[in-house]
Amino acid sequence: MRIEDIQRMAHDILEKGSIENDYIEYKKSATFKDKILKTICAFANNYMNREIGLLFIGIEEVNDPKTGEKAIPKRPIYGIEESLIESTENSLKQLLANIYPKVSYHLITDVVDDRNYIIVAVEPGTSGPYQTSDKAESDKDISLKAGRYIRVKRDSRLPNFKEEYELLRKFAHDVFSSNLNETATLDDLSYEYMKEYLISTNAREDIRNQSKLDMAKSMGLISESEYGGYRAKNFAVLMFTEKPDKFIPYAHVEIIREAIGTEKMEAKIFDGPIWIQAKQVSRYFKDNIMASYTVRDSETIEHRIVYNWPLTVFEELATNCILHKQYESPNYIGIYIYNDRITFVNHNRPVPPVTIEAMNKETRFDDRQYLNPELKEMFFALDLIESYGSGIRRAKDALKENHSPELQFLPDNDTDDYTMAVVMINDEFAAIREEEQKSSDVTKEITKEITKEIKKLMKENPAISANEIAEMLNVKAEAVRYRIKLMKKSGEIIRKGATKAGEWEVIE
Repeated sequence: MRIEDIQRMAHDILEKGSIENDYIEYKKSATFKDKILKTICAFANNYMNREIGLLFIGIEEVNDPKTGEKAIPKRPIYGIEESLIESTENSLKQLLANIYPKVSYHLITDVVDDRNYIIVAVEPGTSGPYQTSDKAESDKDISLKAGRYIRVKRDSRLPNFKEEYELLRKFAHDVFSSNLNETATLDDLSYEYMKEYLISTNAREDIRNQSKLDMAKSMGLISESEYGGYRAKNFAVLMFTEKPDKFIPYAHVEIIREAIGTEKMEAKIFDGPIWIQAKQVSRYFKDNIMASYTVRDSETIEHRIVYNWPLTVFEELATNCILHKQYESPNYIGIYIYNDRITFVNHNRPVPPVTIEAMNKETRFDDRQYLNPELKEMFFALDLIESYGSGIRRAKDALKENHSPELQFLPDNDTDDYTMAVVMINDEFAAIREEEQKSSDVTKEITKEITKEIKKLMKENPAISANEIAEMLNVKAEAVRYRIKLMKKSGEIIRKGATKAGEWEVIE
């Protein structure tokens, strides 16, 4: 980033009174050596995938008693005496030499409120992970425990086990979807699925008419193996093999739902190419789960449709699970459908800067990172996602339009390694359904009573006719004949003799 752009960004941050966050830190002076060192190390590691990290020296942080905001810049700023600028910069350079590999940063002197301050602008590194040295730990003026620091929210700290793993993988530039699959070859890719994809995405006709090998090469699906032949990349396996989980275990979706009328759960597996999975699970929801009521308001002639769960919500969240799954993880995507809610479960966290907290509070994620960049591009080409980072917004908007409870993401901690979206049923739909259920239960009870009365009359008079029963019970003859038909079928009664001259036998 250019120096003038950094200065403009810094001025904007100070004028707005921006609170400290994962890329902004304020320090009154350069004497806080341990805090400065670990923050610069954390900015270099760039765990939250920001464009730049800014540490302001000469600016005190305070809490705003009016708004309750914490860690905002105090104005006018504390500042640094002009005579101390050079020595402060030299002290910072000496301090930052305790980070290795070497950090890429700029020291920029600027003026605001007619006072000097220094910006330490840290560029995201590529040769990390970066860590502080043992020398800094043993230095009494610093005394900072050696380690690879990361920045989360406004906290510069050592990572937990999961964060450490993610940090190492990030700097190893290990993208699972881009890697060659261990066993899948060109032969395992479906030529028909490849052509179907190209047709669906309006690819040029000359590409659609290529041989399987040339098509796979032009789409970047394969690489030549050092042992000869062509190996398929993991994203190609996910997109174009008949059964991806044959090569990448658990690369499928399971919909688990409550079996109607029981306490048991039943599961259905969707295990074709993942873009086909996305379409199939949406169709399954539309055909088997989604329901609605037409509600007419008594004071108007208008009517409205209330859904248990809007289709858009299911499509966006299911597709999000498929697109953002960590496919090297030995867990399938689980969609659990209960009487009052649907939960979507992925056994991995979102990639920073997106967090569970942000997913609950915000609607757009324009700067989000993707675990599977090739899948993102392919899903976009197939219109399975409308625009990058907007799926959650559309889901939230659909729930709001349906007057449904707000979408909730879990867990509410920083340690559990999963992401769960919880969508509660629409309250009005649930209330109408409950009333219908009560009415149905009453009807069933009435039916049971009529059946008992029919049996009683048949015992008293085995030769009684359906018309006579109907007249005595004051119900329609068609209803009596229907109940008699069901009782005969279930073996509760038997007809002996001729149709007209015969008699009924009630089986106890």
